[in-house]
Amino acid sequence: MLIHSRFVVVDDKEHHISGIKQSLDTLRLDCHSKLYSDEAVAEWVKLPGTRILFLDQNLTTGATFGTTNNVAFAAIADVIQKVICPNSGPYGLILWAEEPELESLRINMFERFTGDDAKLLPVFFAALQKGDYIDTNSGNILNPDKLKQDIISRISESPQLKAILSWEADVNAAMDAVLRSVVDLVDEQDRASENFSNELGKVLYRLSQAGAGISRATDNPREAINRVLVPILADRIIGHDPDSGAIVEWNSALVEPTMAASVMAQGSINSSIHLSLPNSNGENPLSPTELGAVIQFPFEDVEQCLINNFGITQLELQQSLKFNEAEWQDCRLKLVQIGATCDNAQPKIGPLLYLLGVQWPFAAADGSRTDQKPSLKSNRKPGSGQEWNSPILKIPEFENSGVITVFKNMSISVPRNRTEGWTTSYRFRDELISTLTQEYARHISRPGIVIFPEKN
Repeated sequence: MLIHSRFVVVDDKEHHISGIKQSLDTLRLDCHSKLYSDEAVAEWVKLPGTRILFLDQNLTTGATFGTTNNVAFAAIADVIQKVICPNSGPYGLILWAEEPELESLRINMFERFTGDDAKLLPVFFAALQKGDYIDTNSGNILNPDKLKQDIISRISESPQLKAILSWEADVNAAMDAVLRSVVDLVDEQDRASENFSNELGKVLYRLSQAGAGISRATDNPREAINRVLVPILADRIIGHDPDSGAIVEWNSALVEPTMAASVMAQGSINSSIHLSLPNSNGENPLSPTELGAVIQFPFEDVEQCLINNFGITQLELQQSLKFNEAEWQDCRLKLVQIGATCDNAQPKIGPLLYLLGVQWPFAAADGSRTDQKPSLKSNRKPGSGQEWNSPILKIPEFENSGVITVFKNMSISVPRNRTEGWTTSYRFRDELISTLTQEYARHISRPGIVIFPEKN
């Protein structure tokens, strides 16, 4: 519920921590400080949201970068493993020392953090001399403004990180503006009274009505209010916040590729754009009634269900996709919830519409043809015209990237109460599910005309 500090300072001298913390406080930059000791670090936990990590060079007394046993490097690596949360975004490391040896640190960290541990590496390394900003004997601050300019200068050495942090600043400014606009919906006469909280609650109720329908405000308030506020937030983000940096800096952050993206990269990027994956850590799970929900096939008797609801057997389905038996073993049946966006925004009485889909992974990581499974390749085209193929996706259920093929001519209507207990694998986000819904609409509205032939 509360936003974590973006600056983290780690040092083994309390007065050095106090000096940098006071400097950042002067700049109105909130920071989280950690006093290092061999005993204390064992109890530290990860700090999500870290963007700049100030690290003292010699955390262990007597250990230097020049020692052969790498004690100083090991202490720094231990801190990074303890405090950096790779799932919360990129960060930059500033070596905070009286005589920083940045290149030695960089080389050692690249050697230490490999494989999955490479996610713990900073986007950029930089160095600042403590004595330029604090009195290293007393900890008294010297020049906060110089500290700010030098931090910005070091960040600018990585235009990619600077662009990302600029966007994050835009998001934070947009978030503040949206929250203010919600609070401003409370009448001024109620602001300075004990009625303020209740009146704000009434505003939230009306926002929920706007998102879900006049009689459904209490069904799922968080989802309904998001339907109202998220488009406003997106519009605010597009409006650039001047404090986050000049817009033209984005150009220097872009590096034009000289080669096409690999199949693995395509799958990962497409998935990050188009898939909403099941949440963890107690967050709201994906519902099978959500527009775009991709459901694990929920019926135990698969063969009978396919015959009863779609008029097709598994073998006929397999043959329609031109998969052999070995290829079919890797496939997974799915149901995809489609419909009008307005119906999803304000749920209507009546059954939900699902299309039958088949999810299949590529036989090779690079999406190429293999002798054992020749059809499971990235450039395979649909055959009958009844199918819709998703972009290449990296789906957690499979080791390799793959595709989900959805049949536009195989639909099933299901009342909401019958979806209880269904498992949602993931959800197509709005752009992708809108594409599929429109494809389905065009399919079922194909015109036909009967005329007498002009000639025999």
